[in-house]
Amino acid sequence: MPKVALVNPQIVTSSFAAPIGFPDDTLIRHSLAFLSAALKGAGHQVCLMDLRSMRGWDAYEEAVRRERPDFLGVTMHTCEFEASLECLRRAKKVLPQIKTVIGGIHPTMFPDECLENKDVDFVLKGEGELSFPKLVERPESFSPHFWGETPDLDKVPFEDRELWPDYRERIKYPLFVTGRDPFLPPMVEALTKRGCPWKCRFCCGPGEQNLFTIEKDGKRAPVFRSRSVENVMRELLGLYEKYRFRSIVFHDDQFVINVKWVEEFCRAMHDSGLVKKGIRWWAASRPDVICKNEELFEMMKNAGAKMLSIGLESFSGRMLEWMKKGGTVEQNFRAVEICRKLGIQIYANVILGMPYSDGKWHPEDDLESVRAIKEIKPDIRSVSFFTPMPGSWLADWCLKNGLVLDYETRNLGVRFPTSARIKGVDYEFLHGIIPREYKLRSLAKKIIKGMGLSRVAIKSLFFIRKIMAK
Repeated sequence: MPKVALVNPQIVTSSFAAPIGFPDDTLIRHSLAFLSAALKGAGHQVCLMDLRSMRGWDAYEEAVRRERPDFLGVTMHTCEFEASLECLRRAKKVLPQIKTVIGGIHPTMFPDECLENKDVDFVLKGEGELSFPKLVERPESFSPHFWGETPDLDKVPFEDRELWPDYRERIKYPLFVTGRDPFLPPMVEALTKRGCPWKCRFCCGPGEQNLFTIEKDGKRAPVFRSRSVENVMRELLGLYEKYRFRSIVFHDDQFVINVKWVEEFCRAMHDSGLVKKGIRWWAASRPDVICKNEELFEMMKNAGAKMLSIGLESFSGRMLEWMKKGGTVEQNFRAVEICRKLGIQIYANVILGMPYSDGKWHPEDDLESVRAIKEIKPDIRSVSFFTPMPGSWLADWCLKNGLVLDYETRNLGVRFPTSARIKGVDYEFLHGIIPREYKLRSLAKKIIKGMGLSRVAIKSLFFIRKIMAK
């Protein structure tokens, strides 16, 4: 029976030997958890090689030597391109006969780039739950790059969370802590849908529309799908029975797309008893959606929604229009007002350092955003510097106009790039205007990780976060 090793190459946003506690070091990789469940359901053996849990490349090679898998499957974000190829190279060095498969958003968009590497045997584009088990059974029937079959999400096995042997330890760490009301561990994550119908110019895909597709008239067309509420609730109730979680993070790109689905979900949360148990949850939404559906968000609040990640992105009207965000500055402020009235905490997402349509960066646009963030005082500020993500409209535009200074894959998709990204942007200025609390939190995180400290130090960081939030 074939054995498959699934690899998490996440050492760009995390690191080797990463102490559990911070999100990038702690959270599981959903794509691998789904693949593991599908492979095991088809009767295959599966093992995990998570670089974050290893001390270095020698330890990785030793794991390959010890497990001796027949197939190696690596998931890849753009910033993980080099680390992923290194995983394949070293696996081939240890086991020359091993079959290597890569998938994820970057290989889906750029399969030929991946196949230029001699250590890549197969590129699986799109979703893999149906096709990966078949590839393992009959690799000779597959071409070097192929589209995975698009699954019915209600028929996909629930995630194999304990592919991570220390999963019960990982969920003990809160993802968000605010001064007023923490998200309490154990905390589980879940996905209820795939895809996003919006077309923001800065987003890769956009909204992963390159990844989640279906064949239509001989072409690939984006497809948005939700699991049924019944299916989601079966998974949540099973997880509660097993782990007695107290918080849920829904990692959907956007939680509120189908209003009727959300209404049904909220009723199901009450009917299941999870609301009475005090379960709180986090989800993502947009300012325009919040403004148009105030009653729905009140219903969500009553069903346990405690925090919303809101894609405010900018408080410059012309920048919102340039991004094709589909909202206004007025809706940004109004969405915050609605959340405050309902008692929903705010995780505010803002992008700085983006060039305008004239090809120039205008610091006054970013100053408007920073002033607004200081005014609205969100519970958590998520500030990032614009990165030209391959596959996005703005990346292509920046490249065409000669604005990209650094297009190294390892630096694409990271929140604070270590090198100048866009021509004409003063990154020293940007670091100077981001909120003081954010800088202190980032500095504390670097110190804690640099010293190799873990839970006690991380709890201290959360305490600092509470003090700064007051």
